[in-house]
Amino acid sequence: MTNKQIANAFDELANLMELHEEDDFRVKSYRNAYLTLRKLDRPLADMTDPEIKGIKGVGPAIAGKIRELIGGGKMSTLEKYRGETPPGVVEMLEVNGFGPKKVRVVWKEMGVETVGELWYACNENRLIEFKGFGLKTQEDLRQKLEYFFRSRDKLHLDVAEEVADFVCVWISGKIPGAFVAPVGELRRRCSVVEHIEILVGYNGELSSAFDGTVLTVEKAETTLRFEVRLQNNTLVTIHRCMAEEFGSKLFQHTGSAAFLDAFVAATPGLSFKNLRSEYEVFERANMAFVAPELREDGRHLEPAKLRQLPQLIEEQDIKGVLHVHTTWSDGLHSLREMCEYTRSMGYDYIGITDHSQAAFYANGLKPDRLLAQMAEIDQLNAELAPFRILKGIESDILNDGSLDYPSEILEQLDFVIASVHTNLKMSKEKATERVLRAVENPYTTILGHPTGRLLLSREGYPLDWDVILDACAKHKVAVELNANPYRLDIDWTLIQEAVRRGISISINPDAHSKDGIHDLRYGVFTARKGGLTAADCLNARGVEAVRKS
Repeated sequence: MTNKQIANAFDELANLMELHEEDDFRVKSYRNAYLTLRKLDRPLADMTDPEIKGIKGVGPAIAGKIRELIGGGKMSTLEKYRGETPPGVVEMLEVNGFGPKKVRVVWKEMGVETVGELWYACNENRLIEFKGFGLKTQEDLRQKLEYFFRSRDKLHLDVAEEVADFVCVWISGKIPGAFVAPVGELRRRCSVVEHIEILVGYNGELSSAFDGTVLTVEKAETTLRFEVRLQNNTLVTIHRCMAEEFGSKLFQHTGSAAFLDAFVAATPGLSFKNLRSEYEVFERANMAFVAPELREDGRHLEPAKLRQLPQLIEEQDIKGVLHVHTTWSDGLHSLREMCEYTRSMGYDYIGITDHSQAAFYANGLKPDRLLAQMAEIDQLNAELAPFRILKGIESDILNDGSLDYPSEILEQLDFVIASVHTNLKMSKEKATERVLRAVENPYTTILGHPTGRLLLSREGYPLDWDVILDACAKHKVAVELNANPYRLDIDWTLIQEAVRRGISISINPDAHSKDGIHDLRYGVFTARKGGLTAADCLNARGVEAVRKS
């Protein structure tokens, strides 16, 4: 099991024990274990028992439960509480912002045991009769439930990619010589993935790969399409074809229905059967190759005919890593560690942006601590040259749109990322005015994760994008594409709207650890989906392009 999976097991245990009104001390200890374990950069599975027991906050009892999970994938205590809780009630705990105390009320006092029943109860105004629920709380919960229903059974891009990579490697190992590739939403690099699809091109039997040990056939619609279930219960759709038609089928199973319909309309009378390479499809259509990320609709077909498609950005185009947190605020690794690791990856510069003072929950920097960090950056710059460390901050955008420090502090920084972290329920008009004022601030360099969305968990706050983008263009403020696969904010659909206005996009990992820097790849995927070129990416340029003039 991964550290993330182990940590999540303790989070679930804490929630279930709180739901059952168990001892507060034990609940707190398991919740602290979750917070500690999720930040570890070394796999727990590689640690010895003494090493696990040596982790701060991990005593013998928690260490034993960790060893249980590593050994068999289950924790007896967690299974006990799952068994004592209706499955629908356990599912309620997955609704963002609906904690154990409120879940207990609707379960024990209202007799509601499924998320469906809970939604109906909201619509029938039943919740307002109970302590802790008013009209506002009820309406807020109803909206959260609707978002939960829309998001259920979907996966973040990184999770879907991990599953697909595992399946592809497994099949390739069991069937040497087979052509194997992800298709569908995953190959198009959609921000969230509803269906994981794999194409297998092979002229022989596939049964050796689906023998029930790792991949089990769940449903076979035809001999060319069937579903397999992994040991973790994830469903994957397998498309099979003959090896000599792999290119044709790769094309067919990658594009959306809208793209394929537009392609057929643009190529009347042409046949694309039995092509081994996908490139042959576009050659036969007399078009330039359309990257999978661009195959959501037909808008790129005419430029493909004219050989005028953009040269999409590549990960190697990124010269600097911006939006990085350290142990000065809520990061896992020190300033030196983050800088040295980024340099070792071949980047030219890094922009340090710990949280500002208003983010007290994230150990945000008071002015004296920010100045002390700047002094440490000066020392490291002298030591690590020519690698460059930029002095920055992720400044909270306060409720009135102002930034979190006075001008005499902001003017000492190389750049400023302005982000909203609190009060996400403003009206569209108020939210737009708030962000607009931050964009107009002369010290703002980049507008960070503009909507504050958390994919599959929280919708972003509403903004008038025409107003915001016009302001960014006027004040020469870049817009962040937050590369964290749980954000990917701004949405790819807005990238060209920004570029048309002359706005730069900054692809930033929002890294809270060394591993977080690798999330840049998901930002690049999303940027490519939005048609971004290196020329329009802020951190694909040299370090001086980032500094606020």
